[in-house]
Amino acid sequence: MVKRKPFECGIFEDLEVAKRYNEETKNRIRHLSGSFVSVAKKWGIVDGKVLDFGTGTGLLAIELSKKIPDVEVIGLDLSDVALEVARKNLQESEQPLSVSFEKGDAEDMPFKDSAFELVVSSNTLHLIKNPIRMFNEIQRVLKPEGRFFISDFRRSGLGLFSKHIRAAYSPKEVKNLLSRSKLENWEVKDYFFWLSILSEK
Repeated sequence: MVKRKPFECGIFEDLEVAKRYNEETKNRIRHLSGSFVSVAKKWGIVDGKVLDFGTGTGLLAIELSKKIPDVEVIGLDLSDVALEVARKNLQESEQPLSVSFEKGDAEDMPFKDSAFELVVSSNTLHLIKNPIRMFNEIQRVLKPEGRFFISDFRRSGLGLFSKHIRAAYSPKEVKNLLSRSKLENWEVKDYFFWLSILSEK
């Protein structure tokens, strides 16, 4: 197993880099959003509030709102330039959407307790400095019957070629972090290139 090498800075600081990322990942996020939508509908989440933390340029948040139109989606991110692109993406949507974007830290979320029916995130876990604090915050902002679905890269030998995969966690490491957090009723699904953390059935 390749040794983990965390990012020194995990947020977008350059507007042009954020714009390029947005263009390069649009189609992939549209495809990826299908798994988030199918899980949400399977759980019966068709309205209420959804949080997408580490939203970046807002692509997942926007797709969730398009495909589950009665939910209110909030995208949270620390990067001003990423949020600038996210708001532009929202303005360019061909349909009115119940989406808003806020600046904030996943380790100290600016929301009241028990605020969300669903918390999601894609490709953010490996960028978080203190994942245990993040997991604790997810538990705090979820409603008592709320659900969560987090997807991220899985560290493997491919980390020799990708700094994102090199910064990611192994399934064993993720389970260790979760067991030390306050987040309840979780399960970890292990795939070859990525892993998912989601509410138990």
